[in-house]
Amino acid sequence: MKASKVIGHILRTAAGLFVLVGIPFLRTDYFAALIDPSADAVSSASVILDKPSGRYLVMINRAEHPDEEKLKDWNLFFSGEDVSYIFEDISCSVAAADAGGMELAKSFQSQLPENQMKIYPEDGTMLLSRADHGRFDIMILSEEYAEQVHAETAMTDSVDVITVTQT
Repeated sequence: MKASKVIGHILRTAAGLFVLVGIPFLRTDYFAALIDPSADAVSSASVILDKPSGRYLVMINRAEHPDEEKLKDWNLFFSGEDVSYIFEDISCSVAAADAGGMELAKSFQSQLPENQMKIYPEDGTMLLSRADHGRFDIMILSEEYAEQVHAETAMTDSVDVITVTQT
């Protein structure tokens, strides 16, 4: 067998493997992470959303946050203060019909690392029913919506209530 035929065969085989394996690999997120390792799952959001104007209630269930330092950090965070990174994931319940509350929740979510705060839109009646029994982590409601659904029933001694006012 001639050397030129062997080299040609090797080049055709390599080209075929590159088409079958190489090109799909180059299009994966894994390859992108190899090229740019700074983009990881712990990096913060790239676009911070503005907070909507109005008055809002952020309710934090203390039973879900037994560590006093982390609870204090979350209180500072939702009050608009600067805090260092909080090593705790949270779930935020918002009434699906409360557009202002949802917008504020998304604004807070945009200030945290990706996937640290999950937003769960729920039916307002179900949300308040669960909240009355202490079955929530964080709840965000606009003041108008909270008055409409009588959210004060969820404001027990085991709940920290933060009023957020935006202009």
